Amino acid sequence: MNNLQLLSRQQPGQVSIDNFQELKAALTNALARYQGVVYTDSMLAEAKADKKELSRLRTDIRNRRLEIKKAYLAPYEEFDAQVKELLAMVDAPLDEIKSFVSKMEDREKEAKRQEIEAYFLRKSSPLGALARQVLNSPAFFDAKWLNKSTTAKTWQAAVDEKIYKAAWDLDSIQATAGRHIEAVTAKYLETLSTEDLAAYRCQLSAVSGPEVFAAPVSRDHRAGVLTVRLTGGVEELAQAVEMLSMLGVDCEVLEDDRPQPMPERTVPDFNSFVCFDLETSGTYGAANGDAPAEITEIGAVRVVNGEITETFSQLVNPGRKILPRIVRITHITDEMVADQPGPEEAIRRFAEFAGDSVLVGHNIKQSDLHYIDTAARRAGIRLENAFFDTCRFARTLRDAQGWKSLKLEYLSEAFGIAQPDAHRAWCDAQANALLYEKLRELAAR
Repeated sequence: MNNLQLLSRQQPGQVSIDNFQELKAALTNALARYQGVVYTDSMLAEAKADKKELSRLRTDIRNRRLEIKKAYLAPYEEFDAQVKELLAMVDAPLDEIKSFVSKMEDREKEAKRQEIEAYFLRKSSPLGALARQVLNSPAFFDAKWLNKSTTAKTWQAAVDEKIYKAAWDLDSIQATAGRHIEAVTAKYLETLSTEDLAAYRCQLSAVSGPEVFAAPVSRDHRAGVLTVRLTGGVEELAQAVEMLSMLGVDCEVLEDDRPQPMPERTVPDFNSFVCFDLETSGTYGAANGDAPAEITEIGAVRVVNGEITETFSQLVNPGRKILPRIVRITHITDEMVADQPGPEEAIRRFAEFAGDSVLVGHNIKQSDLHYIDTAARRAGIRLENAFFDTCRFARTLRDAQGWKSLKLEYLSEAFGIAQPDAHRAWCDAQANALLYEKLRELAAR
């Protein structure tokens, strides 16, 4: 093995062993003598000699590798050193310019931040004395507002929404937090979210003891159900339900006794109908000086003998701004509806499409029918179609099916119904038509 020599060739981008196959064959023959050898105590000298010989061979091969590697890298290392020298020449003035540009951009961002804060303070009257605390909340300022690509219209709309949402939430806290108002308000200001406030208030009550009210306290600790009749507009009722939730009360709307323009069908015993859905602009509520919500889209499908045969899709100009949070959910913008018909003309077109068919929808008795009836009255027409609410019917099957929610998205997922564009009226109407058929099958079992 002393005659083995590794011969290599190197050129840019390539290094090879010219006699690789010859070396491999020679090593195979030379190392064959070690295969199957079992060393015994009496063969210690031979084992040491073999170890020395193989170690020497391995060192020779390794050293040759390092030698070739160093020779191969030497030109690159020289080239790399020269390039670094050139880069250093460029970096000297570049770093100074970068520093200047960074300072100017920081000034621009600070100026924009001050502009946003000034706008907030001008619009913050709904927040009263808590305006500064809302402004200083870690959850208030969105760093994206400082981007050059974020227009004044965009960040102003976002600030408006945060102001009115915080005003709504703080009013709810004032009305429901009792003796824990200060603590619950402080907790809210950390995140500007009411999501965990009910649980937080329960923790406070557990530490400080239950609140004492003037009304008699029942000693019956069994869980009970209390049915309360609430009277008010759509937004007022929504706020009342939110307040109950903050109190830790598990509430569910069982009945809506507001006058309905159409007769209700409660059994899914028909297989031809028109399934529809609405999207609306949203509203900050009359208490915050905002106008009522208006329709922004009507979507519908006609079902004949269980098959979808025709579709209806109409964007609607609500005659008011669409709330930013609604835009994020539906992706319907003010620009998209600017040239579309108003609610009155849209409802006429929908009424013509619907004819005298049964109208099917999800949670329509609680919300959609109100908007349909309001727009129809303004248009001088009246829809007298029978309607069927899949949400109300699904509630009758909820316990038996073990459903955790009655929302359209949840039930669609439970039945494997695709919603490629959820929260668009046409997509939700199509999904709801398929949901009706699934509910009808369950009812027939």
